[in-house]
Amino acid sequence: MLKTDKSPFHSIKLISLDRHLVEMIKLYDSGFFPRVFLLNGKKGIGKFTLVFHFLNYIFTKKEVTKYNITEKIIDTNSVFYNSILNESCSDVIFLQAQEGKNIKIDDIRNLKSTLTKSSLTNNPRFIIIDEVEFLNINSANALLKTLEEPSDNNFFILINNQQANLLETISSRCLKNNIFLKLSEQKKIIEHLAVSKQLDISIDKTGYLTPGMLLIYADLSVKYKIDVNENILLKLNKLLYGYKKDKNKALVGMSIFLIDQFFYTLVKDNKDNIDFFLNVKSSIVNSINDFILYNLNINSVLISIELKLNKCQIKISI
Repeated sequence: MLKTDKSPFHSIKLISLDRHLVEMIKLYDSGFFPRVFLLNGKKGIGKFTLVFHFLNYIFTKKEVTKYNITEKIIDTNSVFYNSILNESCSDVIFLQAQEGKNIKIDDIRNLKSTLTKSSLTNNPRFIIIDEVEFLNINSANALLKTLEEPSDNNFFILINNQQANLLETISSRCLKNNIFLKLSEQKKIIEHLAVSKQLDISIDKTGYLTPGMLLIYADLSVKYKIDVNENILLKLNKLLYGYKKDKNKALVGMSIFLIDQFFYTLVKDNKDNIDFFLNVKSSIVNSINDFILYNLNINSVLISIELKLNKCQIKISI
């Protein structure tokens, strides 16, 4: 996560989530910040970035280069910020599911082992678990006792991206905060990313994608050589073969997103056949989901999708 300049660790300015940051800071400064705090919200709306700005506020209080609370900007010269980038900070522990896979029980065991040891400083210690919805039952059970009885100096912040059902045993141990963005706020972030990270936003014609997912899909487009002007079947071919090789679930999400985009345009331009096109779209999405769920032959799946897309072309030409 640290290596790419599109990582949340490099989101120096916080945009559109100011009110949530102020609430977290008030809780912490008043001494009422919960030991286990859960942030719920769609993937890519900036929850991790919000947490990172919160941490920079806390850990730069004693530094000369403090967090700019007025402008919501991280000072990249701060000792704390650079200790995070250098992975030398013992006061913050990050744990995250890798490319949509479950958080491993060994990761939880290693975390618990670390927490039994005293911190090198007298600072509070924060444990950030991103994509907590990918804790399976075994990993969750291994974590539960630690969540139920956290030590005085340990704070857990769990980030739920709502990509899977969060286990109730975890949810019930947390104080929850739901994070959301208005469309105007989302647009503001995307416009900032387009400039600051030279992001090509042409992949999203509908404004459906969250800022973070737009970043992820832009990176996948580069890695898997997806051209926005390519035939939809060629795009799916690259993405699904990429999934077969790398098992990155984001490729599946991007495949379904591109199908949504394709049929959005198709329906807009052919309003007399909306029901037909929506049924074909649903059938293609089901084919992709079955491909993942049942590990179907990829060539058979792609041929099936091609036949369904051909039906759409025939319908248009009638």
